[in-house]
Amino acid sequence: MTVRMQVNKSLILFSILWIAAAGCAPASTQPAEPPIEQPTELPTEQSAQPPTVSPALPSGWETYTNTEQCGYAISHPSDMDGASQGMYSWSLSVSATEPSGPVPNFIFISVIPDGFQNEPGAIYNYDPVDTETLLNMQIGESKSLRENLNIVEGFTYTRLPDGTLSNQTAQTYENTRPWEFPPGTKEIRYYLKANGCTYLIGGYFATVGSDQPGEIDEALFDQILATFRLAG
Repeated sequence: MTVRMQVNKSLILFSILWIAAAGCAPASTQPAEPPIEQPTELPTEQSAQPPTVSPALPSGWETYTNTEQCGYAISHPSDMDGASQGMYSWSLSVSATEPSGPVPNFIFISVIPDGFQNEPGAIYNYDPVDTETLLNMQIGESKSLRENLNIVEGFTYTRLPDGTLSNQTAQTYENTRPWEFPPGTKEIRYYLKANGCTYLIGGYFATVGSDQPGEIDEALFDQILATFRLAG
């Protein structure tokens, strides 16, 4: 009886010691797997294109629109007056505060429908023979539209490199001493063919400070003509 109890006590003690030893032994662990890296989002490259902005007219400008067969539109400062000259022509000049005689500077637009038949003078600055002469000139060529020696210089035009109006190519001409205009006045003419019409667009402006009423300088002339747009 005594021997059996001692054996049992020995077994119990051995079990306790084995459990304690097992608890002190280092646990067997698997090597930790590296964390899964999330894909890094690269910044999207933005295009360097500037935003599209429609050109705005200067403050205080107005737009004249012609809706006839050879329609067009053109903008100008509000202190300028537009006036029709017959059925096919229109002119623009600085508003006059008081009568002061002929306006030395102005812009004009004349339209000639294809096949137009009428006497010279029916359309402002349009003469069929003069127009044919100008349109057949080469860039850099100068020619007078008159043979009278007294007025040859006043009607002498030089063809300049082609210009652009309303995204259309326009033949360009210069007259540095237009007949019966004050000294220092220059005339520029553009001929543009579109929509079954010939558009004659131009004007007379001051190249020097004349201090005359109604003066238009070259910068304003160019700024106004840059707004010219064909209908449609």
